[in-house]
Amino acid sequence: MKTYQLMVLAPVLLLSACVRKDKGFDGTPAPVKVEVIQVGAETGSSSSRYSGTVEEENGTILSFATAGTVEGVFFKEGQRVSKGQLLATLNSTQARNLYDAAKASLAQATDACRRMKELHDKGSLPDIKWVDAQTALDQARSAERVAAKSLADCRLYAPFSGVIADKSVERGQNIAPGSPVGRLVTVGELKVKVSVPETEIDGIALGQQATVSIAALGGRSYAGKVSEKGIVADPMSRSYDVKIRISNSDGKLMPGMVADVALTSGSPRATACVVPADVVMLDENNREFVWLAQGGKAAKRFVTCGDYTPYGVTVASGLTAGDCIISAGQQKVSQGTRIKVSVKK
Repeated sequence: MKTYQLMVLAPVLLLSACVRKDKGFDGTPAPVKVEVIQVGAETGSSSSRYSGTVEEENGTILSFATAGTVEGVFFKEGQRVSKGQLLATLNSTQARNLYDAAKASLAQATDACRRMKELHDKGSLPDIKWVDAQTALDQARSAERVAAKSLADCRLYAPFSGVIADKSVERGQNIAPGSPVGRLVTVGELKVKVSVPETEIDGIALGQQATVSIAALGGRSYAGKVSEKGIVADPMSRSYDVKIRISNSDGKLMPGMVADVALTSGSPRATACVVPADVVMLDENNREFVWLAQGGKAAKRFVTCGDYTPYGVTVASGLTAGDCIISAGQQKVSQGTRIKVSVKK
């Protein structure tokens, strides 16, 4: 649903740039009294409103890389956590024992390899024995690294700062590798997902400005921009997903909140504008034009018109910011007619 937000033409109370003061009666016809409206710097814009849902910018499922029994859970749903913060632990008794054994084996292999090297350097040890000692040391080092990782995997840390969106584990629970423990999401930057009908998706562009209002926060508004535009329509609704990125600097927005989104079309540099329909006239060749007030005289300006709106007709080209369009008395003027601008009440 589209709503027009802005009247792009304003009554001009005093237009010294458009008219000059009458010098009095000198035998020539009296100036024609007219009213004018001025083309503003911001031209016709409209907005489309959609209902959407706040989503996280980034999120991840928290899980252990190893199996075990949950020994400690140090987070709650909705809790804010920092990168590197300890979130949960598994019972590490077995992993600790395996690591200690691997560490001891590495120490033995290191000492044995040192003694074998001394003998090999003296020529008292065959090469094959020296190679076997080096191989045993490499295997001990590899076993120690694996055991160290298994022990470290019994502790789960936050991979980035964010908010716990879901908690799915309790102390004493047995879990397999990769089983969900919780879900962590970022909330500094969020997205709002809306569904745009196929009849309106062509008017959506990446970077397009948007205003997001959150009813749960008392109608608080956030500025955003279109960051993603879907290219595959939902087969049932024939609509496309569009996502708007917004900043959550105050930390009040949360994923799942319902949002009202106004996507604004048009820009301050647009050449199109909306004018009252009765100021656009046709000449003998059916060409559209308007009368402008320029230097105290009427001047014809050909224009190209577009769609009709609740506020008038869209002029796609032919007008620029600052042009003074004669909005009353235009039927009494011709090219070069002297005019006198009156204030529009």
